[in-house]
Amino acid sequence: MSHAGSAESPALLDIYLALSHVGPADAGRLAPLAGEAYEETPRVHVARLVAGGWHVFLRPDLPQPVRAALSELAPATLFSDYAHVANLLDGRPPDAPAPQGLSDGLWIGRTLLFPEDASWPSLDDVVVLPAGVDYCGALAPAGQRVARAAFAEPPPAPEVFPGEQFAVVVDGVVASTCESARESAVAAEAWVRTVPTASRRGYATRVTAAWARDVRRRGKIPFYSHARENRASAGVARTLDLVPFLDDVGYL
Repeated sequence: MSHAGSAESPALLDIYLALSHVGPADAGRLAPLAGEAYEETPRVHVARLVAGGWHVFLRPDLPQPVRAALSELAPATLFSDYAHVANLLDGRPPDAPAPQGLSDGLWIGRTLLFPEDASWPSLDDVVVLPAGVDYCGALAPAGQRVARAAFAEPPPAPEVFPGEQFAVVVDGVVASTCESARESAVAAEAWVRTVPTASRRGYATRVTAAWARDVRRRGKIPFYSHARENRASAGVARTLDLVPFLDDVGYL
């Protein structure tokens, strides 16, 4: 269900939502991604756009009484009164105490955009490794190639999901990586990992910039999302001058 004051550019919102488990913004439906278990799809997802407006999405399998109760709540309540919403979802009185482990079933996030005139940091120490492997803290595999060489290659077809991640290697050990957590024919979302002992050295910033530059090279829109309480990820966003797009809450 959409609410008054929705974003002036719903197409961009739809592009972002399609990367996860949400249908078009005007449909208000949640559906799992291909290969994703249904229980991994939030039962409720609430997005507050920086440009103005709310969008609320409900999973189709919610019992009708629950859907009706949720539909009566203001988007701001769904967005911030976590215990109230969790109680409704699980059939408890709305004013019951917050359930144990509430935070385990919550996603409280922020999504940002890379500015068109982004000023990329030096990427000379960024290399390219195969995707889909958690290399952080491990020895870098032999034969990695320098990321700037990849930028010189002709871009692949937009629908191709890249089989690579961008990394910084320190003394032979992978310190930080960034690859696509999700990718469609038109957009991608970053997934950044950094060894705790290598934090606050700019590595995450550089691998994220390399990833975003490559996504742009392939004609797609890069999105950067993180938990709102993740100060390290917020620091990367500030350093890269990313532009806030939306804040959201998901109830699993």
